[in-house]
Amino acid sequence: MVLFCAFAWSSAQEVHYQLRDSLTNESVPFATVLTNFGESTISNEEGHFRLTKNTALRPTDSLFISCMGYRDLSMSAEETKDSLLYLSPKEIELNAVILSQQNLSAEEIVKKTREQVAEKYDLSLTNKTFFLRESYSQRWLQRDMKIQKSSIKEFKQAFWDSLFRTLPEKETYHTESLGQLAGNWTEEEQKLKLIRAVNLADTINAKGYDLIDEKITSILDESVKENSYFKFKTGIFSTKVDREEVIEKEVDTLSLTLEEQEEKRKEKQATKQGFYKRRKNRLTSIFTALIKRDRLDIDVLIKSHLYDYELVNFTYVDDLPVYHIRFSPSGSKGKYQGSMYIDADRFSLVQLEYDNVKKLRDFSLLGFSYVAYGRKVKVKFSTFDHDRYQLEFLATETKYKTGIDRPFKIVEKNKYVKGRRKQNELKGEVHFKLDEQSNTTLVVFDSERISKEDFAAFEETKVFKAAQRNTYDPLFWEGYTIIEPNKAIKAFTVN
Repeated sequence: MVLFCAFAWSSAQEVHYQLRDSLTNESVPFATVLTNFGESTISNEEGHFRLTKNTALRPTDSLFISCMGYRDLSMSAEETKDSLLYLSPKEIELNAVILSQQNLSAEEIVKKTREQVAEKYDLSLTNKTFFLRESYSQRWLQRDMKIQKSSIKEFKQAFWDSLFRTLPEKETYHTESLGQLAGNWTEEEQKLKLIRAVNLADTINAKGYDLIDEKITSILDESVKENSYFKFKTGIFSTKVDREEVIEKEVDTLSLTLEEQEEKRKEKQATKQGFYKRRKNRLTSIFTALIKRDRLDIDVLIKSHLYDYELVNFTYVDDLPVYHIRFSPSGSKGKYQGSMYIDADRFSLVQLEYDNVKKLRDFSLLGFSYVAYGRKVKVKFSTFDHDRYQLEFLATETKYKTGIDRPFKIVEKNKYVKGRRKQNELKGEVHFKLDEQSNTTLVVFDSERISKEDFAAFEETKVFKAAQRNTYDPLFWEGYTIIEPNKAIKAFTVN
């Protein structure tokens, strides 16, 4: 089989490539790319990758590309002027130790993989340089509200129908972060330093939501008396909310007291801290989901009784001889199918890729529903030239549907009004259904061990403001090595 590489030079310091299989013309995703000038990356799901160098590229600068089942490819900058690059299938030459282990069954190999995790994986404190991309999309399947009673004339059925028609049927959001993560595999020992980040979002639609909110608030402000509160009721559930919590109005900051101005400042500070906290929580969840209490916490390993394992063959991952094991559910309780690649010498999990074969969760209660119907995962570990493995790459895709089919009643009450306390009422049913998808891609470019003293001295960026864009900006990451954006991100724009 042959590999085709098409590329374009964007500048003296930055190069872009695309990896394709010349026989099938399909992209080659997630190939490992190294250089002799200290940069590394992984091709994205479409086979694209970019490399950046601070100084001009020279003929002596080399690239090293490894792909499952092929000989490693090394080339100089001059050689990359050729549009076709061929990767030859790699002949498997097994040493005596590995040859003696060929009688092991797939189940025995998986069992050995679960053992002595602390000796195979670096569980100490490390400082990791990473790039994280998160994407989210949602599509409305249903968005109806049936009004049965409204004492506020503006809130008749026609108002809500027109309001929901203004909502976009589909929305997408992307965020990208480059930084350093210091810590181990526990939730307690994590510190994050963000270097650069961007939110790619539809700010125009966001302003549209703000306008809807302002319109509803304006109507309520005119129709609802001072000192009122709202009683929200849906089925057997009910809660009370003060008028001021629902009707928030812009306030002239000059008229605020010093205490109120300080509160506003703290709110802005919390917004900046929120971005940092979300990135830190996501990174922490990735690491803690893989190794817990010195063991691999991966479904297809710890629940081996739910799966059938098949030893496919020996192959190579980045010049490392590995067992290729395919797995699938043995009964109705297994959820995934896929492949794992295990270091044939040390019995360490090197690479894992799987997707689900059944719904992961199907929950429905009292009109609320949640169905997780899609999950794809690819994980890759590397030693980073050390003696034990660390996480190098992770890509996940999760698909789920959420829904609400509930009656509701909102009643305005005012204890200072003589006679009946009940003032206004809105009653009806809501029918909302969303099809949602989230994607995460994490690349760890480098990982080095640090001492407890280094970890203690590591300074976090707890207050960080990400750049905001409502269209893809190809120059934002110029000069930085990242995982190349896919077509959906490059095409993101607001019409």
